Amino acid sequence: MWILVAFVVVAVVGTSAALLFSRRGVERHDAPPWLLPELAGKHVGIMAGLAGFAVTGIVLIVGLARGQPTATTPLSTVVIMMLVAYFFYVGSAFLFTYLLPSRETSKNVPPRVHFALGSTMEYRTLFVSWLALMPLLEAYGLVLPRQVLGWLIPASMLFGAVIVTMLMANVGLMRIKEIIVTISLSVLLAHGYGALVLLGFPDLRSEFSAIAITMVIFCLNGLGFVLAALTPLSPRYPAVEAFFEKYGRRMVIIDLQLSVTSLSLLGLAVAGAV
Repeated sequence: MWILVAFVVVAVVGTSAALLFSRRGVERHDAPPWLLPELAGKHVGIMAGLAGFAVTGIVLIVGLARGQPTATTPLSTVVIMMLVAYFFYVGSAFLFTYLLPSRETSKNVPPRVHFALGSTMEYRTLFVSWLALMPLLEAYGLVLPRQVLGWLIPASMLFGAVIVTMLMANVGLMRIKEIIVTISLSVLLAHGYGALVLLGFPDLRSEFSAIAITMVIFCLNGLGFVLAALTPLSPRYPAVEAFFEKYGRRMVIIDLQLSVTSLSLLGLAVAGAV
């Protein structure tokens, strides 16, 4: 499927450029403005509520669709997107629950990497569930709400990017200009592919593009979960701590770039552009 090829190309180009731009930067070790374990605990309740929303939405959609003359592919897309969101709302809650204790939390890298990876997972997962509303409205022929949502979700993504920028800068893993360049480059490259499809190669468009990118996000979340889940081993295993001290900043940069790329392509897919 061409959307997967586009993701790989955009991810390779964007990640290479982001790492090149940030090659001279280093993480900062000054104290963030929060106690990370305490803040992580507050996120657990948020994730629990969103997980309830996702699974309730799946049940309602399946119930409403029974015996109704609705489009099958859009509803299947909605259910798959909501399932992925549900899995990783729960996964994010586990990650935030097991954030490293406050032993030198403000002076070492692994807890910061853990919190950053968990937060970008939360960001990706939230917008997967919100973007799922667009094929849902399409399935029931609600044109006007779908058009309104087409403006509201990109605006919400922009507001979310402000939060991500503030977070990454305050935990000391990226500089603000690095974050802005990484996000902007990812959006431009993804939408460049969208413009290419719309203007010159409409045959590259597929009704299953949203499902394909949702599964890409599932894999990204799974990889992020595994990496973040390793950070609590760092107090007991020096090699693990050394690994995150050496590569943690680059992990976060790559994770941010892949997050914005995948969400941009998913937004284009549910809008029918790719």
